[in-house]
Amino acid sequence: MKLKVDFIGGRELDEALSQFTPSKRRAIGRVALDNAGEITAKAARALAPVDSGGLRESIDVSGTLSRSQKSEHTKAAEQERFIGPDSRPQGHLREFGGDGNAPEPFMRPAWDQTKNKVKDRIGDGLWVGIEKAVKAAARKALRAK
Repeated sequence: MKLKVDFIGGRELDEALSQFTPSKRRAIGRVALDNAGEITAKAARALAPVDSGGLRESIDVSGTLSRSQKSEHTKAAEQERFIGPDSRPQGHLREFGGDGNAPEPFMRPAWDQTKNKVKDRIGDGLWVGIEKAVKAAARKALRAK
């Protein structure tokens, strides 16, 4: 599922982030997105069907996709993080059904339950990261004098 999120203060965040190097922007974004994504991952783990527990334990927030996922993915943003189970087939078979089994959705319901909290956490996390980076730059400038 691809998702674009707009929120109040987005332009201001973008302007503040543009003051940093690309690597610093990526670092700030990665931390904010990972922390926010964990909200949905935690909900998905709670909703995931359990046989051996392997599916539930494989749900994570990551910046990488499996080879097959990469081949079908088109990058949509400078920063992307992915939430879900690893590449084992049980993930999509349980979510969407298959092999004669009915769907047992856990990712979509988790997203539906958490999307507003995730959006807020992303914004908060980006501002915290910006503030930390500004303070660190000020300390570095003082030491350089």
